[in-house]
Amino acid sequence: MKSTSRPVKKKQSGLSSIPATYWLIGIVAVMVALALIVLVGLPAAATQRAKASGNTLGDANAPVTLEVYADFQCPVCGQFDRGTLKQIEDKYVKTGKVKVVFDHFAFIGDESIRAAEASECANAQGKFWEYADTLFNNQAGENQGAFSDANLEKFAQQVGLDMNQYRTCMQNHTYLSKVQTSTQNGTARGVNATPTIFINGQLARGAITLAQFESIAGTQLR
Repeated sequence: MKSTSRPVKKKQSGLSSIPATYWLIGIVAVMVALALIVLVGLPAAATQRAKASGNTLGDANAPVTLEVYADFQCPVCGQFDRGTLKQIEDKYVKTGKVKVVFDHFAFIGDESIRAAEASECANAQGKFWEYADTLFNNQAGENQGAFSDANLEKFAQQVGLDMNQYRTCMQNHTYLSKVQTSTQNGTARGVNATPTIFINGQLARGAITLAQFESIAGTQLR
């Protein structure tokens, strides 16, 4: 007698039994979700820094103006930028109570001047503060090559500058006179070291603390 048996067809797994159309819909849904996450994240990234206009950070009508005369090679300036200044920015600049103005006092050496020039070339492309932070975060001794033209160019690439425009700016010393004038103005105001700070015109020297800033600014921060 002929056998009537036949191979048992294997039961398809749950995944393989799902129609291809549903797989496609699922993939599209995941891609849309990821895109939304990225888009939602963009505003947060954009608001990490207060509103900037050139060398000024914050609301132009803020009741307190904090002017900082600094040299990019000055280690104490770097400490102030990474410490107290960021605290002031988070607590008062972003709330419209303080605006920060950066003034060049490039006196330590040639690398100070070139770094200041480079920051102004970045400023011409709307990225002064990003470039300034990059300089302060890459300090490595004074006039030891940390701010050589080659390194300054690397920093320009890191912050996303148009490199042709940047190179032309640096080669032509487009903002050298601005840096020199700022330094001369600082000297005329009694600046002889960095950082030197003016809070609504009141002089304060060195990397002051947040508490010291609040004490000087007083009721104008309320």
